[in-house]
Amino acid sequence: MTHKHNVINGYNVLIDRPKPKSLNRVGTQTFLFLISMGFLQLIPADKLAALYDTSSRQLRLFAKGNAQQFTSGISFYRDPQFVGGLKFDLQGWVGPLGTGQEPYTKTQNFSIQLPSPVINSKSVIIADANHPEGVQVEIHYTGLGTTAADLNGAGEFWAIPAAEVAPTQLPGQETIRALFKEPFSIKQSAGVSKQGGSVDIKFDPAFLELTDAGIQGGDIAWTFNSLQMGNTQVIVTIFGGIAKFVMQRVYDVTIFVLADAKPATDTLILNFLGRVNIAMRLIREQYPDAQLYEVQATGKRPSTNPNDISQLKVVCRAGKGTAIISSTGWGEFGPVSYVDQPWLEDVVINWPVSMDLSEADSLLKQAGFTGSYGNVTLRHPLYPGVDEPYYIFGMTSGQYVFVGVNDKKVTVNRAGQPTVVDQQQATA
Repeated sequence: MTHKHNVINGYNVLIDRPKPKSLNRVGTQTFLFLISMGFLQLIPADKLAALYDTSSRQLRLFAKGNAQQFTSGISFYRDPQFVGGLKFDLQGWVGPLGTGQEPYTKTQNFSIQLPSPVINSKSVIIADANHPEGVQVEIHYTGLGTTAADLNGAGEFWAIPAAEVAPTQLPGQETIRALFKEPFSIKQSAGVSKQGGSVDIKFDPAFLELTDAGIQGGDIAWTFNSLQMGNTQVIVTIFGGIAKFVMQRVYDVTIFVLADAKPATDTLILNFLGRVNIAMRLIREQYPDAQLYEVQATGKRPSTNPNDISQLKVVCRAGKGTAIISSTGWGEFGPVSYVDQPWLEDVVINWPVSMDLSEADSLLKQAGFTGSYGNVTLRHPLYPGVDEPYYIFGMTSGQYVFVGVNDKKVTVNRAGQPTVVDQQQATA
């Protein structure tokens, strides 16, 4: 995510936005997947630390703890209205609501000159879910010429509670219903940001992409495009200039599609099967006889969250050759490529399958494989004794763990070791 200051007709507008990416359309969606949720809120932290690197003039903040499952975009947000020092809110986008928690660590740098003669340079205030009013965290300074690579050591110092006033929220919240992949706008009166005031806007880059910002008829207008279906929020905060005040307006955004058919199951997110179904439809628009061979899914980094395995490559048999399509975003795909050669070592999978990646992940963890994985492949290997498709998890431990789509059994290296792993084997 990048933080960009825009000056629009004399108004200072701070925009939290992701790096630009292409906006690829996949046509009219014919399946309605019910709602995922993403709301910006304080995140609990077990450890907090602050370290100032005097060589690079960077304040580095650190948080470690356990957050609600499906929490993303955890960041420190500076409170510009805090007087006499530095105050930050530890927030993240929470949703869809799930059971359990997952560990996280967050390190974030801020360019600032410290020590400062006008603000407290010995500590920062950090607000989290455990301490919504904020806690005082000591700033540890490195020596000149040294680095601040190890922030965990500073995190062992326990924080001391301190008080701070939260922004005033305007009565009520507005609801916006937006069609998936169709632009929509949010407006805020420009009059409240005159005389040195500023406007800050926050949104979840996993759900929304900011495509334009400007002045329309005396209002500041932001135009968004949606990246996935679900519920999320856009939060606009107005900071007064001469008259010191803080106002906040929350927009609840529901992103949906017009469906031609009711979904077969109630799903709270455009899930793995939903995204593969989009890919299959796009391939079959060009190759009507296409049949699924395998789906290769990867993430940007190893994770224990199946929603982090977001990049898909779908391989199909098409005539005497192979059709391949790769994702460019959540539910978005590039053009179909065709290879005039057969795809080997796979059995055709009857599509759709009954098990989603999220269910396979649950079975994986129940069998004792709770570590992270960097890739998952849905395929039916052409191998003696293998008679069904599998979700194959490439664990960072080096193991390949197979979860049967039909029998739901968990095995290790199913294509070479067809022995079901019991609980003792799984945890060994």
